[in-house]
Amino acid sequence: MHKISYTADGVSTEFEFSFPFFQAADVRVMIDGDIIGSDKYSVVENTDFSGGRVVFAMAPTVDTHIDIYRMVALTRVIDYQPTAKIDPEHLNSDFNFILEAFRDLHAPNIDIEQWRTTHTNMVAFLEYTNDLIADKMSGGGVLGIYKNLITVLDNALPNLINDYGEISDATSDEECDDYGIL
Repeated sequence: MHKISYTADGVSTEFEFSFPFFQAADVRVMIDGDIIGSDKYSVVENTDFSGGRVVFAMAPTVDTHIDIYRMVALTRVIDYQPTAKIDPEHLNSDFNFILEAFRDLHAPNIDIEQWRTTHTNMVAFLEYTNDLIADKMSGGGVLGIYKNLITVLDNALPNLINDYGEISDATSDEECDDYGIL
């Protein structure tokens, strides 16, 4: 990925870049990690599109991190007609455009060591979560919850049912308290 970074001084409104691009819309800007709209800046290109400068209407605030990068949109630039002669210059230009678009997609700016650490931490977290769920779903957690529920019901049922007998014994209506539907 073609990218250049700056730290704003609060005064400068113009920031140069030296990577190739095809049209002004290919040049994108992020401020403190947030992509900003092209209405906040303009792109002044070199005559050969080998670079240029981004011009802000207002200077970014002091210590603002500015990233200027290229992201070529995957769109057709040239429409070849079946009966027309193919111009080699247009064909080369089209292939260059496609190649640059694929480079932008394929070559992200990644610190491999940081990615490896993040990946290792994520794998460890997922393994821990999986083990925790497996433990809770196995005998230990489920049996503990079941035994706790039995204990609560064992202590609560005598207080809720007052029929002077076992819970399975039949009783007459005059010997029991009516609690309605529990």
